[in-house]
Parts: sequence; C-alpha cells; structure tokens
Amino acid sequence: MLILIAGITGNIGVKLLSALTQRGHAVRGLSRSKDKLSEKDLQSLEGFYELSSWYDVDAIRKSLRGVDAVVCAYSPVPVLALDAQVLLVRIMEEEGVTRFIPSTWNADWSVLHWGDVPYYDLFLALQRQIAMSTTIEPIYIFVGIFHEVFFSKPGHGGFGPDSHGVWDPNGPVKRAEVWGTGDEKWQLTTEEDCAEFTAELLVDLSKKAGYYRFCSGEYSSREIANIYAQERGVQVNLDFKGSIEQLRATAEKAKREMGLGRFFEWGGYYFQLIQLDGTVYMERLDLKLYPWLKRTSLVEFLREHQEV
Repeated sequence: MLILIAGITGNIGVKLLSALTQRGHAVRGLSRSKDKLSEKDLQSLEGFYELSSWYDVDAIRKSLRGVDAVVCAYSPVPVLALDAQVLLVRIMEEEGVTRFIPSTWNADWSVLHWGDVPYYDLFLALQRQIAMSTTIEPIYIFVGIFHEVFFSKPGHGGFGPDSHGVWDPNGPVKRAEVWGTGDEKWQLTTEEDCAEFTAELLVDLSKKAGYYRFCSGEYSSREIANIYAQERGVQVNLDFKGSIEQLRATAEKAKREMGLGRFFEWGGYYFQLIQLDGTVYMERLDLKLYPWLKRTSLVEFLREHQEV
C-alpha cells in the first residue's frame, strides 16, 4: 500500500513512518517542514509534500494523488482537530481515497454527549460531519492518554499541575496531584505502541470503519507513584486535592469563569474528571485483533525514558 501520513513530523507521525515501512508499505509525507525528520526518515519516504498552511489545498491535493490510505497525525489543537481534518477529508473524497484514520488517539469520546467536554466536541463534530456528508470510511482509535503526555516528556505535551494535570516533572522531589482516592485507574499508552497498533489496523483491509480501543496498560495514581519511586529510587509525594465531585465542581467553575477560548487553561480538570470517574474507561479493548503486538509496561517505559 501507498500511505500518506499528514503531519508526519509530529511525535506519532514519525513513529507511524517506522511502523509502516517495517511492514513493507510505501509512505508519503505531508507537513509544514521536513526539517524535523532525520536523513534516514527522509530517505525512507516515497515522497514529501510541504504545506504552507493547514489550508494549502494545492499541496494537500498533490500529496493525495495515487495513495491507498491516509493517516492524519496533526497536532491536537482545535483548528487542526476540526477545520484542517474536514478540509483533508473533502480533498480525499475528490481524489477517491476512502480509507482514513483521523488524528483521534485520545480518550473514548464516543461515549460522550455534546457539551460534556468542550474539547471533545470537536471530534464529535468531525465524526458527524464525515458520517453525514462524505463517503470516507474513518477508523477511530482510542488509547486513553499517552505515557509521554502524562509525564510531560519535553516536546510531547504537558499534563502537569500547571495545566491541572497530574505529574509534576519539576523539582528535586517528585509530586503528583491527585483527585479522588488515588485508586482510580488511568489507561496509558506509549506513542510507539499506538503507532504499531495503528499501522496494523490501517493495512488490515478486513477491518472496516468504526471504533477501536487499545492501551498499553492501566494504573492508579498510587501505583504510578510507587512504580516510579521504585524505579528511580526517589520519593514521590501524592498531593490530594479533593473528591471526584469536588473536581467536577472545580472544572465547571473554571470553564464558566474563563470561557471556551481559554480551554487549555482549564481543560486538564475535565480530562482528569472523565478518566477518574470512569466515564471514558475502556472496558473492552481490541487486544485480540493483533495479539503479537507489544504492550509496553510502565516499568519498561521508565527504563527506556530516563529523561522522565
């Protein structure tokens, strides 16, 4: 297959390139700049098209010609999550490309209703627009939260207390802010595991449009702190902030006072809320589809990423 990765220079895009080429498929890249790609990665590409902006229709159209499938790995910012992906879909339809994996590697928003979490409204809108106005056959993949984001690995997004997340990456003593009892589960997935699952699903033509769920493992905040402390030989302090209901009230107040335009200042509250209260907990994972795929444990991730 010839596969286009839109947003190939991002964290998931680069890993998808490796996963797909290792499976013997040709990969074409589309991004703002190829500077982030290594020389080895560039040489492995069938071709590369440079975007002047997310609405560079000419570059998008050229990149789509002749491909069998598309994976969108755009950054998860609102204009790219909705506007840019809708544009990509429109041109895909004109070029006759129907197999598509959108950039939706996040919590299982399929169980949410409009307004539950404003950020995920973007993906609900994307899903509805595709379903009602195109012939595109999207495959949506849910993974919980990336290890790299949870631990605020540099260059991979942040989910620390400054954005109302959990893990504080700063300071000599490690600290995690915890809502609830600390025993509620987080479903975590490494970027590499995500790319491997995505690649398998994309090239498996027996799998049609729909929702698929995967995660590397699940751990409570207490378990995460204990594993980290044991692996690194350091103390991890748990800073309990309140009950789940108090978290819900805090999230709603922040949204009301700050407004939607400042979502990234209070969105962490909501992401914690829907994880910890079980709303988006994935009870049924599609692990049996490809049982040979590795599921990286938290211990393995910490050993492979000493910078965390």
